[in-house]
Amino acid sequence: MRLAPWLLLSLAACGGVADPPAGADAADPIDTMVAIDAAVPIDAAAPIDAAPAAWIGDVLDCGRPASAGGLSPGTELQRVNLDATAFPGAVCNDGTRAFFYVRPAATPAARNRWVIQLQGGGGCGNPDSCAARWCSVDTNFGMTQMTATLSPAMGIDGNGILARGGALGEPNALGDYNHVFIRYCSSDAWAGTAGPVDVDSHHPITGAPVRFRIAFAGAKIIDAVLATLRRDGAAPPPYTLGGGSVTLPDLDDADGVVLAGASAGGAGTIQNADRILAYLRAHNTACAGATCPLAYLAIIDSIFKPDYASLDWSTSTPCTMGGLCTYQAAMTADTGAMIGRQADASCAAWHAAHDPATAWRCNDEGHLVRHHVTSPFVVRMGLTDELLSSNMIDAMFTVPGRGLMTLASFAELLRADLLALPTSTPEEPFARPPAVFGPPCAKHETLSNDEATFGATVVAGGAPRTFGAVIAAFVSGGTPTTAVWGQGDPVDCM
Repeated sequence: MRLAPWLLLSLAACGGVADPPAGADAADPIDTMVAIDAAVPIDAAAPIDAAPAAWIGDVLDCGRPASAGGLSPGTELQRVNLDATAFPGAVCNDGTRAFFYVRPAATPAARNRWVIQLQGGGGCGNPDSCAARWCSVDTNFGMTQMTATLSPAMGIDGNGILARGGALGEPNALGDYNHVFIRYCSSDAWAGTAGPVDVDSHHPITGAPVRFRIAFAGAKIIDAVLATLRRDGAAPPPYTLGGGSVTLPDLDDADGVVLAGASAGGAGTIQNADRILAYLRAHNTACAGATCPLAYLAIIDSIFKPDYASLDWSTSTPCTMGGLCTYQAAMTADTGAMIGRQADASCAAWHAAHDPATAWRCNDEGHLVRHHVTSPFVVRMGLTDELLSSNMIDAMFTVPGRGLMTLASFAELLRADLLALPTSTPEEPFARPPAVFGPPCAKHETLSNDEATFGATVVAGGAPRTFGAVIAAFVSGGTPTTAVWGQGDPVDCM
C-alpha cells in the first residue's frame, strides 16, 4: 500500500522524541491532514454497526503504552465520559468510550467564557501504521493515543493556557474561563468520521496477517463534547471540586469561546474552527440573524510549516518511496479515505467556483490555514521545532536555489511565511488579521507547558512578548501582534 505523504513525513521522526508525560506536552509526529467545515452537522452521531472483525485491542497482543503523550493524574479538571446512548459513535480507535476533562470558571465574570483544548498525539493513515501505533513499534506513541483505558480515571491538572492563575509571574488571560481538555484517542487529527471499519493488516512484530476493527471518530468526539456542554442529549453531571458539587453553565450562553490545539490538535483546530464557530452561533442564545456578540478565537500551535507548494518534491521520500514527486501529486493522493476525513466545505466551494483544477489543494492543511480559516486565529510556531523540522529534513525536500532542506533553511522559510501571513491576501478573507508568535525555539507542542507559554519571549515593537501576552492582546481586542524572532534579537527559549 502506498503511504500518504503526510504519513511518510511523520514516520521519519516518530521514534526519537520523548517528552515528559505530564499534561498534553508530547512529541507529535503528525504532518499534513485536511479539514472539515460548517457543512458537517455537529449533532450527527452514526451508530456503530455490527461487524465480523474483533476490535484492534482484541486482535493485537502486542499493545504497549506510549512513552510520550501521557497525562498525569490531578484534581483540577474532572473526567467526564461521553454518554454511550446519546453519542454511540464517539469512541476511541479501540471502541472504548471517548471522554474529556473539565472545570468550571473561577469567577462570575468568566462564567460564560470557555477554552476547549484538543490534545495532540500523532496519527496513522493505513492499517499497518495503525497496528504499529497500537504496539508502539517505531514510534513513541502507542495504545495511550488509541484507547480510553490508559488515562487518569478521575482528573488532571491544568497548565499552560489552562493554568488557572498564570505562571512565571505572568497572568493567564484565559485562566478564569471554563476549561475543557478533550483527550485524543482517534489517531485522525480530529477529522475522522469513519467506522468502525474492518481492515486487513499485519502483526507489527510477527508479520502475520491480521484483520481488526478500528474507529476513526475524532470529529464525532468533538461533536459529542460540544453537544454535552450545551446539554443536548446528555446533561452535564455535577462535578465535585473541593468537597462541593458544582455544575457547568450551558455552552449556549457563551459570550467567548477559545478553541486551541497543538500539533495534531493544531491540525484539528484548523480543520474544525470554522464549522464549530458556525455551530456555536447557530445555538447561542444571544445570536439573532447577523447579530452575534459571541467572541471566538482559534489558537494553532506547532503545525504551521513552510509552504509545501514552494518546495521541490523530486528529491523527497514521498517521491522516492511513493512516486509522489510534485506537490500536486502528493496532495491529490492524500484523500484520507480510511479515516473518513471530510473535505473542508468552504475550500471546496471556493475552488469549485474560482479554480476547479486546483481543488486538490484543499487536501493540504497548510493551504487551509493560509487561505480558508476565516475564524479569528493566532498561530504559534517554533522556528526550529524539533519534530516538524526533523520530519521535513529527513523527508529530503529541496529548497529551490538552496539545496536539500536544513534546519537553517527550515527556519528561514518558516520565519518568512509567519511574517507574511497577517498581511497576505487569502482566497477567503480573514475575519481579522491573525496574530503570530515565532520564537527561535525547538520545543514542540507548547500549549500545556507553562515555560513555553509564559516564559519564552520574542522582541516585538521594542518589547519582549510571550505567547501568553500575544493571546491576551488578541482576546482584549487589541491590534494583532506579530512577534517573530529575527537575527540579532535575544534568544530566550525555556
